[in-house]
Amino acid sequence: MLTSSFSGDVINVALRQMGATSIKEVRNGILYIAKFELSNDLCVTYVFDVTKRDKYYLQRVSPYPISHGDFDGAQEVVDFIRKDIKKFRNAQKSHNFPKFLDTANEMVVLSHAAELLFLERNVSAEDLDSLHACLQTCIEKIREIHDHAPKVEQ
Repeated sequence: MLTSSFSGDVINVALRQMGATSIKEVRNGILYIAKFELSNDLCVTYVFDVTKRDKYYLQRVSPYPISHGDFDGAQEVVDFIRKDIKKFRNAQKSHNFPKFLDTANEMVVLSHAAELLFLERNVSAEDLDSLHACLQTCIEKIREIHDHAPKVEQ
């Protein structure tokens, strides 16, 4: 546990230096919540776990939840969050940013709705095929837009 607490403290200091407005240790050096108030309208919040083997599991919980997975070291977590915050600071300058947040949150709603559908209903093969085709169309549209949209300068 001592190693995990030390690693969490290292991340805590680095995130504070990056401008974290709040870092809460929730479970004795195992679970942390870090908030970055980028503006009155935008708070980016991360939750990360420090395991006994100094592995890290990171997820962003706001402005929309998304898992970023496992990291091997404290510096990897800090580097990821640094880049992510930089991207949000840049993206929030866009007049389309509110629409992006709405779209990202709708995708979260979609994911939850699909989970409930499959866990609570006996969905037919035909309906699954139809839903799968619809999702494939959405994924293809995202790829198409990705390929023709200009890259954001950072």
